[in-house]
Amino acid sequence: MSNLIDYIKWRGDLSLEEFKFNEVDNLALTRLSYFPLESLMKEEEEISIKELAERFKKKNINEMKILWPDDKDLIVLMGESERFGKIKITKFIHIFDKGAEEQFAAITAFLPDNIIYVSYRGTDCSIVGWKEDFNLSFKSDIGSQISAKKYLNEIGEKYSTAQIIVGGHSKGGNVAVYAAIYANKEVKDRIINVYNIDGPGFEKRIVESNEYKEIVDKIISYIPQESIIGRLMNHKERITIIQSTANGIMQHDLYSWQVMRNNIIRVEELTNGSEFIDKTITGWLEEVEPAKREIV
Repeated sequence: MSNLIDYIKWRGDLSLEEFKFNEVDNLALTRLSYFPLESLMKEEEEISIKELAERFKKKNINEMKILWPDDKDLIVLMGESERFGKIKITKFIHIFDKGAEEQFAAITAFLPDNIIYVSYRGTDCSIVGWKEDFNLSFKSDIGSQISAKKYLNEIGEKYSTAQIIVGGHSKGGNVAVYAAIYANKEVKDRIINVYNIDGPGFEKRIVESNEYKEIVDKIISYIPQESIIGRLMNHKERITIIQSTANGIMQHDLYSWQVMRNNIIRVEELTNGSEFIDKTITGWLEEVEPAKREIV
């Protein structure tokens, strides 16, 4: 069986001009924002992924915040590959605010054909990050969602002729969709796709809004067959169920997702466990008012 790491080893010798951008490339770019960029580049700097990887290899790994062990391999493989190495990245932003309970990060990558990819980081291992996740259950608009919208508008305005792809994993997928929903019209019209990789949905107010309906056909969500995180809240976009080699909540790890050539392997249906957890949590959210959710 093969995963994202195997894909880059197999297809990394071909540039994006030779072999067009696909859904597995998208997984790599959603993971890009999880790399320890705080230790490797300045916010306004523009560097290639190759340069990023070279800097990474010179650093003491023990002094950097590595959010997932496989990231150490991925950053090097992407940097050494023809496919990703030449891609320039810029406009890294990182917000960590205990008072506002906000943990947010984003990076922009330049793809061929005047396309930019905006990648949003999901939850890190901090208490602030996890608290913000729980805030989704009782707050209308969390800090990361607002920052994601601001970032997308600023990037869209700066690169005003570029087409845009937006993506993220976990909470990163949620804020990617939120940013696309509420982006300025001129920016929103240039969005090609929004990728939500096993990220939570939204309260009914949002998925029933006109702003959501304007973008829903461009939203592509992937969830594993035992998905928990990606089933939370409300979704009305098209959802693709994929195969993972992990069990339970660990299927949230996209390195466990299986790929074949340039495709993520599909399965036909979710497991009974995923359905049970979804019904249980959804029922709880519908029955308990926001003030009590906050106490919990």
